[in-house]
Amino acid sequence: MTDVPEHLLRRSRERREALGLGGGGAPPTAPEEAPAQAAAPTEAPAEASTEVAEPAEVGTDVAEAPAAAPARPGARPATITVEPAVYALPETPRRVPIWMMPVLVGLPFWAIVYMGAFSSHVKTTVNPLVLGQQVYNTAGCAGCHGPSGGGGVGPKLHGGEAKLTFPNVADQISWVKTGSAPFAGKLYGDPKRTGGQHGPAKGVMPAFGGTLSDEQINAVVRYERLQL
Repeated sequence: MTDVPEHLLRRSRERREALGLGGGGAPPTAPEEAPAQAAAPTEAPAEASTEVAEPAEVGTDVAEAPAAAPARPGARPATITVEPAVYALPETPRRVPIWMMPVLVGLPFWAIVYMGAFSSHVKTTVNPLVLGQQVYNTAGCAGCHGPSGGGGVGPKLHGGEAKLTFPNVADQISWVKTGSAPFAGKLYGDPKRTGGQHGPAKGVMPAFGGTLSDEQINAVVRYERLQL
């Protein structure tokens, strides 16, 4: 049988005395005789039961809570710096200064003046006789008076006949603009013309005042008087 530690036996006796169960006296010594050994089993259960009922006290003497680690001298708590959020605001459009308004309004005008003053002007000069020939051949004059003014449906213009009929160039220009309709059935041209006035007019010559420009009419009359 295993020997029970002395301090456990002492506590067991004290507890029994506190509960009024007796058990005081000197602790038993090691058995020397057989009768004592035989009596030992009768007492062992009681002592064993008391020993089992004391685990809590044994535990309280042994188990202790771990002590907290001491703070390190000079240690400071960690500091967390929070940066404020920064948002970029949209730029506000700037207004045009008041003093610039007249400048902006006048820019188109000055642009036109600049272009007119510094741009290169190439003015082409057209020979009136060349223009008159083009009009004579394309406007229908050659179809009635002949390609060279020799006559056809209309009277002859070749050989100075145009100047004989209309000594004043303004009268011939007026004739081309209005046509012969206003003089239908009448004599026309210079009444002092050698060989008499032309006519009576048939009224078939169209009026070119609405289809040709003044420059074209002046050019074709000049061509008829000088080139045919």
